[in-house]
Amino acid sequence: MIAGQVNQLEAITENLANCTTPGYRRLQVAHKTFESLLQDAVNPPGNYETGKRFDPISVDFTPGPLKTTERSLEFAIHNEGFFVVEKDGQEYYTRNGHFSVDAQGNLFNTDGFVVMGSLHPITIPAKTDLATLTVDQNNGLRANGKLIDTIRIAHFSDPAQLNRAGTTLFTTPSGMSPEDPKPGTQVINGALESSNTTVFGEMAEMISCMRSYEACQRMIRAHDENEGKMIQQVGSA
Repeated sequence: MIAGQVNQLEAITENLANCTTPGYRRLQVAHKTFESLLQDAVNPPGNYETGKRFDPISVDFTPGPLKTTERSLEFAIHNEGFFVVEKDGQEYYTRNGHFSVDAQGNLFNTDGFVVMGSLHPITIPAKTDLATLTVDQNNGLRANGKLIDTIRIAHFSDPAQLNRAGTTLFTTPSGMSPEDPKPGTQVINGALESSNTTVFGEMAEMISCMRSYEACQRMIRAHDENEGKMIQQVGSA
């Protein structure tokens, strides 16, 4: 019980630290019931499917609110889906659309990963006025109306299967591939998706967690005292 509260406190701490991080997805903790824990202890699972480790920490993929920034290199996704970024041949997926351009014109994210277009990393032509960047209805990135590339969007029917690879980055497990975006999925520039967690919500969770932790301590203390009394009674008999 105490270990579960420690896990929850760690998740709350990370959520609080990333309340203002664009595209952040809050961590949530699931607690196994006493009955399931007891059953696992009495009858250990006999195969991989039933014996794989229970991970109490999961990611809440509820979308965060969109915030207008009016900055041409900040993007948000309306509807489901993820931006695709790449480093060393490995694809990552993120909802954080805070991008920049380096001296070579490469579009990259806050982690230094290049942002992928339809076939290759997006490169902004030299001497492009970044203030003229817009995104059309087909997610095409344009400068002064001229198409540069199409921003690639990946969709996953079950994002809960994704592996967390950073604060706002995810990777796919073996055998899982991204799907085409749903109709109506639109990239908007001049906007960012806010974190889906709030300071007030996490503080309320922290207070509840601390009270549960204290309750667990009192329960264990009472159990120890009862065992001590029983030992004394048996010893004096």
